[in-house]
This record gives sequence, C-alpha cells and structure tokens, in this order.
Amino acid sequence: MKKWLLLLLIIVLVGCTEKLPEFEEYAGRPLEIAVIGAAPDVRETNVVFEEFNMADLLFIDFSEYDAVFIMKEHLEEASAAEYAEVYTSSKIPFFFIESTKGSDPFIYADETYDNTQQFGDGMKMKFAAGYVPSNDSETGPTTYNFGLYNDIKNDETVEGVYSHIFKMIEKHVK
Repeated sequence: MKKWLLLLLIIVLVGCTEKLPEFEEYAGRPLEIAVIGAAPDVRETNVVFEEFNMADLLFIDFSEYDAVFIMKEHLEEASAAEYAEVYTSSKIPFFFIESTKGSDPFIYADETYDNTQQFGDGMKMKFAAGYVPSNDSETGPTTYNFGLYNDIKNDETVEGVYSHIFKMIEKHVK
C-alpha cells in the first residue's frame, strides 16, 4: 500500500512540474564583455569575458569591449556617485546583474543602491537591469529590465536571460 501511495505522489508531483520553453542560445557575432566581479557561467562559446575589479572601472578602455557586466556583489559600490558619469558617458551598454532596483541608482549620481526603492511586489522578479547609451540626441539612452521566466531561478532560466542580453548587446553595438 505504501509503495502505491508513494508512486501516486511521484506521478502527481512530476505532472505538476512546470515545463520550461526552449531558450534560444545567442548565435550572433563574437562578443567581448568586461565584467566587474566573477564572469557568469553561460552556454555561449562566442562570448568572452574579461574580469576586473571595481577600481578598474574608472580606467577601462571601453572601446575594446561590447558591454560591461557589473555582478551582484558589486552593485552597492557601483552605485557610488563617482561612477554615474562612467555609465552615462560610455558608448557601450552596462548591465547590472541581479539588480532588484533597476538602473536608476547607477546612472543618477544622487541615488545609491541602498536608498533606491526595490521593484514593487506586483512585478516579476528582475534578474538584470541594463543601461544602453545612444548617440542619437532625439532618442536618448534606453534602460532595460530583464526578468526570469515565470520567476523561476535555475540554470536554464538564467542562461536564457544571458542569451537575451547578448542579443540586446549585438543589436545596440556596431
């Protein structure tokens, strides 16, 4: 009897498990990304990361990279006023990985990660925020928020977000 009950429970649990869609891998041109912190694990082989520390941000030659990722463990420090001009005057996109507060604390010198309000409860969980500068004075810069599929955080959904970010980088960087 216990075996049947256990088998029934397993069938019900497996049947209730959400099936994730196939997240399309980025297959575009090779990208070179500067990372403040440890480079993320991604499935793409055409994306190369070079790791830096936060102090390097003021001295990086951005012309060598397609984008900059600032990882979660550096978000608070990255919101210091001294870096706001780095982000807003850059010609390449910045992505703030696992930011729960969007890109505002980074691009506005009078805000910090600590004093910026988190996304509201009704919003889906955000995984990354992006700031993409523009050379077009009419359109101006663009900000993006990238969420996880159905708020599920696992290897597949995280890899899917990174693939989406890589496509966004390719679209904005010539």
